[in-house]
Amino acid sequence: MINISFKSLALIFGALLLADSVKAQEENSNDEWGDDWGSDAWVEPSPFQWRFNTSLGYGQLMDDEVNLNDSVFKELRGVAELNWKGEMSKLQLEVELISDNVVDDIELNTYQLNYTYSGIKDFDIKVGRQVITWGTGDLLFLNDLFSKSWKSFFNGRNDKYLKPPVDAVRMSHYGKSFNWEVAFLPEFQADETPDGERYSFYNPGIGIVQPETRFLADVPDEPEFAARIFGRQESVEWAIYAYDGYYKSPSKLDLLQGWTYAEMSSIGASIRMPWLGGLFNSEFAYYRSEDSNGNVPFTNNSQFRLLLGYETELFKNTTLGTQVYLERTLNYNALIESSQPGEQIPEENRTMLTFRLTNMAMQQRLANSLMLFYSPSDEDHYLRASSSYKYSDKLKVVFGLNFIEGETDNTFLAQMKENSNWFSRIEYQF
Repeated sequence: MINISFKSLALIFGALLLADSVKAQEENSNDEWGDDWGSDAWVEPSPFQWRFNTSLGYGQLMDDEVNLNDSVFKELRGVAELNWKGEMSKLQLEVELISDNVVDDIELNTYQLNYTYSGIKDFDIKVGRQVITWGTGDLLFLNDLFSKSWKSFFNGRNDKYLKPPVDAVRMSHYGKSFNWEVAFLPEFQADETPDGERYSFYNPGIGIVQPETRFLADVPDEPEFAARIFGRQESVEWAIYAYDGYYKSPSKLDLLQGWTYAEMSSIGASIRMPWLGGLFNSEFAYYRSEDSNGNVPFTNNSQFRLLLGYETELFKNTTLGTQVYLERTLNYNALIESSQPGEQIPEENRTMLTFRLTNMAMQQRLANSLMLFYSPSDEDHYLRASSSYKYSDKLKVVFGLNFIEGETDNTFLAQMKENSNWFSRIEYQF
């Protein structure tokens, strides 16, 4: 563990911005001479592409009476990306150096490291650490059963960090009528769920607390497998999905192991198509739990999930997206009859409505987003709001809000309500 003052890092970040600004002014001054002698336009482009960017983020809790810290977001992140492209293959490397002052740690992280081979006709094989995204939902995931970072979701980080990379072997085939893709993960990768390190959450029998000892669950070291068949019929995009592995969050209480992850397999499908001047999408999934009869205490039941969504342009540069989501717990009577004292029983039909309003202004340099999650069944809600201003091709400033509330403490969203925060972020690309 390495401890460095957050103020010192902020000063270093500011110095880098200033130095680059001076450099840009010098380059512009030199360009005024019209000196083209150094031009190397005739040189073939390099197969290597480099990119460097850094971000400085801070988020302040609205109420820190429960949490151990006054913030859930206080970090400096530097990212180096290298992409190499050959005739039939390519390599992607993305490395991050993160100073996280909420947990007083500096971490060197390989965000992506993968190799893609395209030397077989109509096939791609991608091996290594990569980000995989499937499905049609807007921040609601039914058939995208790859790991999510809910630790990043609630604190103001860039939205890309909601999807952590996974170590996988992925094979894709592109045909005339349809395509297919399979992903094999040698070791199960769970969601990054709140564990007390950064957030407070509901603890049965106690209420909303931030435990000083982190909540840990036993993670299986078994593999997981996902597949999809997808294609397009005229203007309709369709896909069929399958998965075999485990629930992504702790879903089973074992007498010997404590909390762990119940086995789960799923099938599902989705469509997306133009409709009434907008874009309509629908997706469903059936999750078959290892407790298929629903009578094992403290183990997730099988579920049916359904999503309907629609997005349209209200007027120029302003779009509205809406979603209706249903999560139905199967064998509900068996669940009630076998439940034990202290076990949290979900609603038989958990529902969620989402509304996202997006506006672009100032020649697309200012982006405003407002998204509301509201659950009529749980009586809780979550408001995500952000405004980002692109000062230049290199510099972007973001301000935002994460506000969570609910009638009871133990529902999916309301248990996070003590973590409501506002945040700001500066992103700079070299």
